[in-house]
Amino acid sequence: MAEPGIFEIIYSTRAMRRLKSDPIPEEVLKKIIDAGIRAPSGGNAQEWAFMLIQDPDLKRFIRDYYWNTWQQVRAQGSFSGELPPPQQRMMNAVADLAANMDEVPAILLACVRKEYAPIAAMKNQRGSNLAVYGTIFPAVQNILLACRALGVGATLTTIHSFFEEALKQKFGIPETMEVAALIPMGYPQGKFGPVSRRPVEEVIHWDRWGNQKS
Repeated sequence: MAEPGIFEIIYSTRAMRRLKSDPIPEEVLKKIIDAGIRAPSGGNAQEWAFMLIQDPDLKRFIRDYYWNTWQQVRAQGSFSGELPPPQQRMMNAVADLAANMDEVPAILLACVRKEYAPIAAMKNQRGSNLAVYGTIFPAVQNILLACRALGVGATLTTIHSFFEEALKQKFGIPETMEVAALIPMGYPQGKFGPVSRRPVEEVIHWDRWGNQKS
C-alpha cells in the first residue's frame, strides 16, 4: 500500500488515544524511531534517547502512575462542568487511555539531555532550555508523522512530568537526562481524519504584532 503524501499526513495526524492491543512489528517501531532521529538537533549533538516499553509489568507500572495522576489533574476542576461535545469526547478518550495504558503494545519515552552544554556554560538557562526542547520535539513530531504514515496511532502526552523521578528510577534513566514526552503507540481503533485548527489568518502577524489580513 502506497504511503500518503506529506501534506495528507500533516493534515490528518490526529491524537489517537483509543488503541488496539495488537503488537507493532519491531521493524515498524525501528522505522518510526529512525524517522525521529532524522530531525535536527542543537549543534547536531543528537543528545536524545528513545525507550520502547513493551513488557506487561512495566506498562502496568506506567499505567498505575498515569491513571492516578490523571485522576488528580481532573479533580482540580479544570475539566469539570459542561463541556462542548467535541471537548467532552476528547476528555473521554483521555480517560480511556489513562485507564488502559498498559494494554497498548508500546509506550515510547522520548528522552533528552537536560542542558545544552555550550549555552548552559554561558549561564543562559533560557537559551539552554530552548536548545534542548528545540532538539527533542522536532524528533517527536517526526515520530508522530511516521506513525501516521505507517498506520500507527499515537499521541504526545506530558502527564508523566508529575511522576518523572519515579519513571527515571524504575527504568534506570540517568540523572543528566529528562523524559520530554510519553507517547503511547498502537494501531487505532478509529480512523485518522482531518485535524481541527483555527484559520491560518488568525495566527499570522505580518511585520508587526496585531497586523493581520482577513
